[in-house]
Amino acid sequence: MQVTVIGTGYVGLVTAIGLADAKHDVICVDLNKERMERLSNGIAPITEEGIEEALQQNQSRLTFTTEYPVSDLYLIAVGTPERADGSCDLSAVEAVVKLIHSIQPDAAVVMKSTVPPGTTEKLQTVYPSLRFAMVPEFLREGTAIRDMRNPHRVIIGAHDQQLAETLTDLFKTNAPIVHVDPTTAELTKYAANSFLAVKISFINEIARLADIVGADVEDVAHGIGLDPRIGPAFLKAGAGYGGSCFPKDIAALTTLAQQQGEHLHVIEAADRTNEAQLQYVLDKINPSPGLHVALLGLAFKPGTDDLRDAPALRLAERLTKMGVTVTGYDPAAKTLLDQKESIEEAVAGADLAVIMTEWDEIKQITPELLVKQMKSARLVDGRNCWAYVNEPGNVQYEGIGRPNKTFSNNQTF
Repeated sequence: MQVTVIGTGYVGLVTAIGLADAKHDVICVDLNKERMERLSNGIAPITEEGIEEALQQNQSRLTFTTEYPVSDLYLIAVGTPERADGSCDLSAVEAVVKLIHSIQPDAAVVMKSTVPPGTTEKLQTVYPSLRFAMVPEFLREGTAIRDMRNPHRVIIGAHDQQLAETLTDLFKTNAPIVHVDPTTAELTKYAANSFLAVKISFINEIARLADIVGADVEDVAHGIGLDPRIGPAFLKAGAGYGGSCFPKDIAALTTLAQQQGEHLHVIEAADRTNEAQLQYVLDKINPSPGLHVALLGLAFKPGTDDLRDAPALRLAERLTKMGVTVTGYDPAAKTLLDQKESIEEAVAGADLAVIMTEWDEIKQITPELLVKQMKSARLVDGRNCWAYVNEPGNVQYEGIGRPNKTFSNNQTF
């Protein structure tokens, strides 16, 4: 089957590669001419494990162009950014649908972009000759290629039975395929991301209490995660979540609910907790003018160069406003910070280092390196990942909800 994928960001490009893996011919459309040329040469515009190898393996089945072709099946994977009021900006989606209708008015249109519940149904009303469906993506940056090839589930939201059957064949997998209506599919995507955000904020609140009473949140997370009703995933305390999905999707969902006269109290609280967690890390730093802080890891998670809503950048902004000198290091992401080419350069002369992304090389920083390079060997572990936490040497270590290894908090009861 020939499929047209519109948009070659994370979702569009990884989806196209997955369909090419399944021996489908895929036309990828994006208005960025330079990006199309690079992709045609097998060069990925994003950092993602295995993506360039997959691109090169599927070159014969992938076409990259800036021109919209006539096609029977279009997959829309364009951005839906957050507006100033928290709502979802659907202008790119609406423009693409309008263009598709002008080219092929009876085409099948599949939404892969994350859109608020009810969006697909509204588009169907505006363009009744098109056949719409919603198939949300559940890709994780850093493991997106693996997730596309081996999904945990496929949600197909469609009223058109023939289109639903076509999509079942298109996304054929060993994972469960769940057939629902488009609005349910849209809400499923938002609910999944919101629930994961709630788990992260929950364990971060427990970590803050653990710091006060002298418990170890790592052991708490392990203890509760063994309960199959809870599970261990997303119970890693740290500096809070960021990225292109959780903050934006939570804002869109809570804004939509408020517009309908409803409050999603648990999800709204998770968002507030996430903001408070960054302040908690800032309090651990105890910033003052002239302090030199080295941020180790800038991307919002390892395995990607994505800086969208990265906690490290938000922390850097706050520190800079307080007169703190900030240097940074990341093996993949590039920023406008005073970013160094190595960990050694980033921490040289620093009063304090903060781990903000758990890249393997950052987890393995030795106490000897910190003692040698830093003005004072103090480390705040914003991801609870440092390999030497039990043997910190002369490093003053402080994690998130972990007992300090070089001094006690003198808590009395």
